Amino acid sequence: MSLKSKVKLKLFKDGKIVVASLSKEFQEILREGEQVDSVLALSLVFNNIAKVEDEDGIEVSLMQLIEKLQLSLGNSTFLVVMDLVKRGRKVMLGITKNELILLSEKAVIHVLDEDADISVEELYNMVDNAVKQGYRFIVAIVDMHGDVTYYEVTKASFPRIERSGEFI
Repeated sequence: MSLKSKVKLKLFKDGKIVVASLSKEFQEILREGEQVDSVLALSLVFNNIAKVEDEDGIEVSLMQLIEKLQLSLGNSTFLVVMDLVKRGRKVMLGITKNELILLSEKAVIHVLDEDADISVEELYNMVDNAVKQGYRFIVAIVDMHGDVTYYEVTKASFPRIERSGEFI
């Protein structure tokens, strides 16, 4: 392990990433032999905390890792992960392919392409589920240039309007 890298990760052909070795300061967070998700691995490598080797012991560069992870995350989700990592946010994968969890802010991020269709009922159900679990709900829209725009979506309840004795 070099002086810069405090964690050494092993990348397997099936995409699994495992902790090969780590310095004492990371032993409370990670364990040798433990599998880490792709977002955490990308964040550690991006911040020069970890180095990745393949099964043959050859070092995998950040760009090679990005190419491999992009296939498993999907382009838009990958762009959002990279944007959040650059902003210093801690992110992990959610339940679905288009879902991320923003750990430090207890928020669910749903990733959509700019031309994606989503029904109001689908959006309402996603917001409702997030709120019930104590999370904020954010939609990340990725445009055709790869720029990401974030929108926080909240539930609203509208009181009945009474007009001349009739309910509308």
